[in-house]
Amino acid sequence: MKLQAIIIVSLLLISLAGAQAHASSEGGKINVVSTLQTFSYIVKMIGGSYVHSSYIVPLGTDIHDYSLTPADIDKINSAKLVVLAGSEYFSIDREIKKNAEGKVILDIDDYNATLLPLGTMKKNFHGYWLYPNNTVNIARAIYLKLSSLDPAHEMYYKAGYVSFLNDLNKTLSLARKMVIHGSMLGKGVILAVPGVFYIAKALGLDVKGVLVEGPNQFASQSELDSMRNDVRQGKISFIINAVSMEHSRAGSIAIELSRQTGAKIAYFKVFSTENYTFLLLDSAAVISSVNSITSYSGTSCDYFPYVYVISALIALVIYIAYLAVSYRRELLR
Repeated sequence: MKLQAIIIVSLLLISLAGAQAHASSEGGKINVVSTLQTFSYIVKMIGGSYVHSSYIVPLGTDIHDYSLTPADIDKINSAKLVVLAGSEYFSIDREIKKNAEGKVILDIDDYNATLLPLGTMKKNFHGYWLYPNNTVNIARAIYLKLSSLDPAHEMYYKAGYVSFLNDLNKTLSLARKMVIHGSMLGKGVILAVPGVFYIAKALGLDVKGVLVEGPNQFASQSELDSMRNDVRQGKISFIINAVSMEHSRAGSIAIELSRQTGAKIAYFKVFSTENYTFLLLDSAAVISSVNSITSYSGTSCDYFPYVYVISALIALVIYIAYLAVSYRRELLR
């Protein structure tokens, strides 16, 4: 755990330093509204102080369950650029697009996204933006669009794009080292929901199955029996779910499977954080320490809520310390 803490602290300092340096500029702002927090985070990293970036779907909310509010529509009306996750796949994006007539729009076709198969799905679109290759393509599309809207600051946006890519590469390298250090690289896993698939793939896990592929698309009894056998034979090391989906139908199936087989459940913050690089590191930390989790087969559940609280407090302390140091340097200039 000491190694994980050092790695997370180091990357947070790198990311904060890059974001702080990139944010020091003057001029008008391009108002950008994204469907999801991850897209909004990328906009901030590239656009810096020349953009005002916000998102529609609240943290911790499933994109499939959200509908636009009057406040959301006002937000869309005030935007110059709207960044969608994929109007081809998500009804909320079709709603946003309908209310964004005359706006500049980025959509999934602009990202050249790779959609990998999962279960019976030939193309798993759930959480595709969390796959590093797709994240890079999304960042490039945002950089190019901001540059076309504001050509006077094209070099600024390019610098932000390059900085984001560098941070992403460093993060991936550190995250994969954490997974290797925890002896989890290539381990077989079951997913509760398809939204965690691309993070699992990015961190080198072998996805063996999924409990719920979409609304009312549950694994069959024969598929569940096969998963139970694989767990008992050691082919599957643990189950992965999203933090916000623990109490969903998929979460209940995962917990029942854990009780029956002793398989442990690791929870990723895929819908609960806007900082993509931190999500990769946090997920790697969860994977590398998965052997310390108490399974649902016992009387107690896992202790990850405590790990999450501690991680958040560490991040907050580092952030405040960094801001204090930066402010002191500004005063001394």
